[in-house]
Amino acid sequence: MEYPNHTWDLWLKVAPHRLAKTEIMGYSPIESETALPLIGLVGERKRLLEAILRGESLVLLGPRGCGKTRVIRSVLDDLPNRPDVIYNPYSPTLHDLLISLTRALFQSRHKYLLHVTPKSSEVEQWLSRQTSVHLRGLLWNALKAEPRTIVLDGVDGASYPIFRFLQRASFISGVVLLAAARDPVALGALNRLFWHPDKTLHFKLLTAPDAERLFDVAADHFCLKDLDIQEFREKVLGSANGNPGQIVEMCRLARDPRYIAGKYIKFAPLRIDAMMRYLG
Repeated sequence: MEYPNHTWDLWLKVAPHRLAKTEIMGYSPIESETALPLIGLVGERKRLLEAILRGESLVLLGPRGCGKTRVIRSVLDDLPNRPDVIYNPYSPTLHDLLISLTRALFQSRHKYLLHVTPKSSEVEQWLSRQTSVHLRGLLWNALKAEPRTIVLDGVDGASYPIFRFLQRASFISGVVLLAAARDPVALGALNRLFWHPDKTLHFKLLTAPDAERLFDVAADHFCLKDLDIQEFREKVLGSANGNPGQIVEMCRLARDPRYIAGKYIKFAPLRIDAMMRYLG
């Protein structure tokens, strides 16, 4: 694949999931999903890739577990020479967002910031002393000097101050905003930025054949074939209703000894614990 002829750097920082990672047989929830092939989301992946390559802002909407983060990471993994794409999990306050973005730009070797910030060993201390007012102006100037594509994942009720900062950033030539949220309500004030239908990518749940295929792939990946999985398979597919994240998480948990009695998988408690990941 050929990309536009620009001079790109890359810094991609994938922060820990907002929920605690519970490892089972060496697999955390995020690692479990990224280790599996992307099934039933080819169209969504293509649309996101096109938006990044064309420099178009886009918002990804869909319920938790539908594959938004999975698709984002899949696309970014295939862009090893992009300087301007920074991944940023949702920050609940403007100050947290400013700190996170400044840190990301610094670690991406942003030339403007390298001139105005201290040495790397002192950056965290320096960041802790900065006010929101100062960081706001610093980031606007930095983005004017070297624009970036900013990916905001897991947006949940963005405040009006966050909207105003990102709105001004979006007016800077070359700056592209990509956001992922459950629905327009979860976007909060950012709904004002992503109002055009053409700039919205709706994630649909998997079709029955794709859901079945994903279960079979996940069952092989987590070595469930030595268990009695026929009944488990029916219950997982029936309860997940095409949600890929839930299918993978239930298969991952099925290797936990707490849910195994002989060759039988205790579905009820497993289902409750799997759903806890999507609450909140």
